Amino acid sequence: MVGGRDVAQYPDFLVAPLPTGVSAHTRMTNDIHRGIPVKRRTSLTRVRRMMVQSMEESVRRAALGQVTREMDLSAVQAARAAAGARRRSVNTYVLAAVARALPNHPLLNAELVENTIVTFDAVNLGMAVATPDGLVVTVIHGADQRSLDDLETAANDLATRARTGKLKLPDIEGGTFTVSNLGMYGIDGGFPLPRPPEGAILLVGRMREQPAIVNGQLTQRPMAWFSLAFDHRFIDGAAAAAFLQEVQERLTEVAGS
Repeated sequence: MVGGRDVAQYPDFLVAPLPTGVSAHTRMTNDIHRGIPVKRRTSLTRVRRMMVQSMEESVRRAALGQVTREMDLSAVQAARAAAGARRRSVNTYVLAAVARALPNHPLLNAELVENTIVTFDAVNLGMAVATPDGLVVTVIHGADQRSLDDLETAANDLATRARTGKLKLPDIEGGTFTVSNLGMYGIDGGFPLPRPPEGAILLVGRMREQPAIVNGQLTQRPMAWFSLAFDHRFIDGAAAAAFLQEVQERLTEVAGS
């Protein structure tokens, strides 16, 4: 448990440590802002300055739309249980399903440049990583061509280097689509903002057991909400919905590699 959260099903890099340094009880003497005593003033780190610029650009340049879908993760959980001690994280299966679906939905792996839609041949999957300074989006290049083991190794390596400040420029550049998994924080869904110049981003919510009717019988299934936000200037709701449909199909037909 971390802060009351059950994080056993998530890789370590998705669970952010608490920031260190300044005591929560430190107060700057005689510092008043809008008539309110100030506890402390904190300069934005380089990561947070980049976040400010990126999110401002996302809101300014795109006409944002969103579709959501509740996903059945029964097959994923069954595969993890069968693997025993060698089981992979849920996040690895999600990354694989997304990466392998994207080539069949080119608008989701594209960006708008003036009046031209630039569709990419490579699937370079952005992966949001929690660090003490904020979320950093790392990039797994050629993600659709990687095995599950390779994806998990790449994700863990990028996350470790993000946490220790050892990322290089290629580790954060060239993304074509981003996945942000906030399930470990108890989040069901939300409205994520695509990272410019990418056209879409997928927010993955928490997985929990939900009642379901299967073959006429009441049972429970592990379910999670997936929220897909996209640039509605060139991606329509039907294209976004079709992409989520294939992601669900791939999560239902979990392969071993």
